[in-house]
Formats: sequence, C-alpha cells, structure tokens
Amino acid sequence: MLTCPLCKKTIKTLVRECPTCRTDLSLLADFMTEVDAGLRRAEEQARAGQLGEAMWAYLAVLEVDPENPIARRQVGLVATAVRQFDRSRPRRSSWPHWRLAAAATIVVALALAIGFLAGRATGPATDEPPQLVPKVPGLK
Repeated sequence: MLTCPLCKKTIKTLVRECPTCRTDLSLLADFMTEVDAGLRRAEEQARAGQLGEAMWAYLAVLEVDPENPIARRQVGLVATAVRQFDRSRPRRSSWPHWRLAAAATIVVALALAIGFLAGRATGPATDEPPQLVPKVPGLK
C-alpha cells in the first residue's frame, strides 16, 4: 500500500499517479516494487534453507526501508536464535579465568620465595652487618 505524500490518501494498488490529486508516484511505486522483490527473494532463500543469504536479503531490505515490519521481525528472530545458541553452547576452556589467574599467582609467589631463600642461604656467614662505608685509618 502506498500513501500519497501530497493528499495523504492511502492507495491500495501500485500506481504511478495518485487517483485523487494526480501527483506523480513513480519513484514511490518503484521503491515499493524493489522492497517487495527483496522480501520475496529473502523468503525464497529461507525456504530453500539458505538462511545466511536470506538474512542478507532481509538486511538489504532494511537498508532501503528501515521501518519494514516483515524484515525487522525476521532479522529479530534470527538474532534471538543466534543469541540463544551462543548462551547454550559449552565453554571452550575447561579452566575458568579465575582459576588460571590463581595458578599464575601461586607460581609467581613460589618463585619469589625460592629466590629469597636461595639468596639468604648464600649471604655472609657472620652476624656482623656489612659495612657500607669503608673504614679509613685515623678517622673515627
């Protein structure tokens, strides 16, 4: 259905001229013809099992007519199905991220402890603290 932009009358058939005010509707009729052809093509592809191609055809219709209710509904259904599929599939990693972070923290803490103990074991054997300033004879 078309609506005449000048007199706002609804026209039920695709005509090139408004029967009421004689406004040229050729661009609007061509536009509606292309939208209808795109919807038919998308529906045929969906029935043939070519869902990816059908989705692209519906998106092409939405590029031309963003308010098209049929194309919006079909794209919404596909988006909902993809969202549900993403939620239902199992995770790839058997270790969640927090377990990996905990294991890495433990490994780093063990390395630091081993390094500290190894450095302490090879330190000076006396209980006297090391001299930072050398002793000069004759000075106190």
